[in-house]
Amino acid sequence: MITEKDISRDINKTIKSPIRIGSLNDLNIDSATFLEAFIPFFNDLEDDVYLVREKQIDFLKKHFTTDIESIESIHKSYFEKRVGEEVLTPWLEKLSEEQKTLFSSISTITRQRNISSFLVEKIEESIEIKRIYPESFNQEVADFRSWERVFKQAEKEVVDNELFKELLCNVFNLVQSIHPEITKLKITSHFMRTISQGKIKGENSPEGVHEDGTPYIMSALVINRKNISGGETQIYEQVKEGNELIFSKVLNQGEFAFQADTGEEKTFGNDLWHYVTPISPVNINEKGIRDVIGLDIEMF
Repeated sequence: MITEKDISRDINKTIKSPIRIGSLNDLNIDSATFLEAFIPFFNDLEDDVYLVREKQIDFLKKHFTTDIESIESIHKSYFEKRVGEEVLTPWLEKLSEEQKTLFSSISTITRQRNISSFLVEKIEESIEIKRIYPESFNQEVADFRSWERVFKQAEKEVVDNELFKELLCNVFNLVQSIHPEITKLKITSHFMRTISQGKIKGENSPEGVHEDGTPYIMSALVINRKNISGGETQIYEQVKEGNELIFSKVLNQGEFAFQADTGEEKTFGNDLWHYVTPISPVNINEKGIRDVIGLDIEMF
């Protein structure tokens, strides 16, 4: 398993904030068994229309610069699906045919997901897992992801099984190896499929280099890569001069990236951010997909 100590040696700079790059096997989980069990679940995810709506608003703001204030006035309500696409009509009617084609392209679904949340608690010598059902999801960040989103909840069979519980227990142990004092975590899982087709790239990180708003994340446990290039995981340190790339790797099936995410600079001294490059299909006549499980990890 690659750690911040290995990265420090490679870049000749001290990184103290925790990073773990490894595989399911490193977590004592049989990779082949896990992948075989979970690959089918990604065929039943819900379209992430929030990402599309954010792209649409951004498109209109770029093409109607004198109307930015008016467009921004409906931004949040449109993003949160409290109003429909009819609120965009005043601007859509003014688009040229070429612009309409571009708008249609950026309106293509490139991401699907479901969500589930758990309290993972160590009681005496055992780890207990309790699923919880928050009404909505938002992140403690400074962009559109701070707004409320409601995603499809993962079906019981997807997360109520021994393999997934084993993953949650091992993530708990991973965090506790860094913070021996912790006894309880809230872990929110995201099963996500990124899709690329034709010339339309699949954006894994449309917000750019970013944080996710929790103390730790497993930014991706890769379950499947099919007909794609790209999708490189990148870890940055935010410094005065900007974001400095300190690690990059294309994660293969069964590999994961775990790192400190928000507030760690106060504890460890390094402010870590991350990014994943877009994916493109190798064969443009077929869809390219990247399926991952992402985890947002809060400590109690």
